[in-house]
Amino acid sequence: MKILPAEFSLLQDILVMIISFFISILFFYFTDWIKKKELASQYFTRKLIHLALGPIFLITFFFYSGEWFSPWIAVTIPIIYFIAIVLINLEIVKIRQLTTTMSRSGDPRELLRGIAYYIVVMIVVSIFGWTSYAISSQNSPLSIFVISILAVGDGFADIIGRKANRLKFTIFAEKSIPGSLAMFLSSIFACFVFLVLFGYEVISMVFLTLVIVLVATIVEAFSPGDLDNISVPIAITIAFLFITPLLMPSAEWSMLSIPLP
Repeated sequence: MKILPAEFSLLQDILVMIISFFISILFFYFTDWIKKKELASQYFTRKLIHLALGPIFLITFFFYSGEWFSPWIAVTIPIIYFIAIVLINLEIVKIRQLTTTMSRSGDPRELLRGIAYYIVVMIVVSIFGWTSYAISSQNSPLSIFVISILAVGDGFADIIGRKANRLKFTIFAEKSIPGSLAMFLSSIFACFVFLVLFGYEVISMVFLTLVIVLVATIVEAFSPGDLDNISVPIAITIAFLFITPLLMPSAEWSMLSIPLP
């Protein structure tokens, strides 16, 4: 979105990145505050971050200028968080809000598993699956599929799955049919919402979305532990790259974005 004149596109993107970063910081402080006030459990705050962090980051794409450098500026935020996680694990710095809200037990070593994978995925798909408000050959909806399914779908799969007392199954980890169904439905909803927001022709992408979400749901059911934060995005990307040419050979957007001048 061109908020400032074209000659100030770089300034616009830097300002959007800074504002987005502070919004994410406030979000972490908010989740830490509700946990300290005992308004929510450790599990709830961790899942709230899982559900909201990706979509909040994805929404900010809408406000970048859409120039070739926009993805590189946007990924500064997840890169900062990844560096912070590494520094926390090396005991170089201590950031209590990150440790207590994003780990199950408060052990900083946990951050290098699930949440670190989550952040790395955000970095990669932001660069190679960048999308902005104006659909073009430089944009790809890959980031929408990956972030929507990983954040919203996988998040609800765990929440609903934990509440399911029946219809459970174990392959590499305990899963449930209600959890998988929750992932399938919530992923479809999230994908459609973001596709509409960024101006894609949703009607023409219904079958593509259904197939990608189905593949992701099946892979999640077979994934052990925190590895679903890696296995699900990989499955989504492979399905997207193989299925899109078959279902949408004349799409106006690209399968992968290459942010070069």
